[in-house]
Amino acid sequence: MVDGQLWLPDGQPATEAPQGSHACFRMDLPETDNDYRHWICLSEKPLPLAPEHWLNLRDLMGSSTPDVWYWAGRALQIEHWWRRHRFCSACGSTLPEPAPERLTHGEMVRVCSSCQIHYYPVQTPCIIVLVTRGDYCLLALHQRSRTGTYTTLAGFVEAGERIEQTVVREVDEEVGVKIKNLRYADSQSWPFPSQLMLGFYAEYEAGSIEPQLEEITEAHWYHYRQLPKIPPRGTIARQLIDGFISEREAASHKSGERE
Repeated sequence: MVDGQLWLPDGQPATEAPQGSHACFRMDLPETDNDYRHWICLSEKPLPLAPEHWLNLRDLMGSSTPDVWYWAGRALQIEHWWRRHRFCSACGSTLPEPAPERLTHGEMVRVCSSCQIHYYPVQTPCIIVLVTRGDYCLLALHQRSRTGTYTTLAGFVEAGERIEQTVVREVDEEVGVKIKNLRYADSQSWPFPSQLMLGFYAEYEAGSIEPQLEEITEAHWYHYRQLPKIPPRGTIARQLIDGFISEREAASHKSGERE
């Protein structure tokens, strides 16, 4: 990996460390054979490797296997941690580079040799929620969107909050709506650069949509059969939307059978 670009030989995680790597981390998926190793390697400068295998992580979204996405996302987050922890935030000392055997077999940590503070890779918890109202779901166009995609609501967990409090607060802040019957759906590591997305469904309780214009351009209720442009497959937002569509289709089918 160099500057956020991934090198995947034949579109797969590397099974040996390329020559010239700056730091290497050997990882093993618990479901795979113990003899099959993966390497996450960082480099300070471009390596002489086949150019057709250099990829941006977003290029893999929706087109890779879960294992490849896992390794690629993990590599990007390790790079983010490694490059942003060169100095100790407490005493300002340069952090020494761990010995190779520590990187491959021990803890993933950088330790300040002066004050012994440990720096581990950190994921920031976020919530993402699809608010539903019968056959309708609430989708918003975010100010930062460059593709015109309507998506679910999301936000960072603030200090001292429980996850459930974050969901209620974010929905209220972003669209002015009250919710009920919060239901956990799934999670997704979101390495842009290092978030952990916790996905939920919530039902509408009260209020009219009033977008927070600093973040939301517009937001509306959309029938599950008449949706605007939505996020691509591979994202947890799309997973939530697809799950809602499946639920409503199943409910419609049962209603038709009763009639």
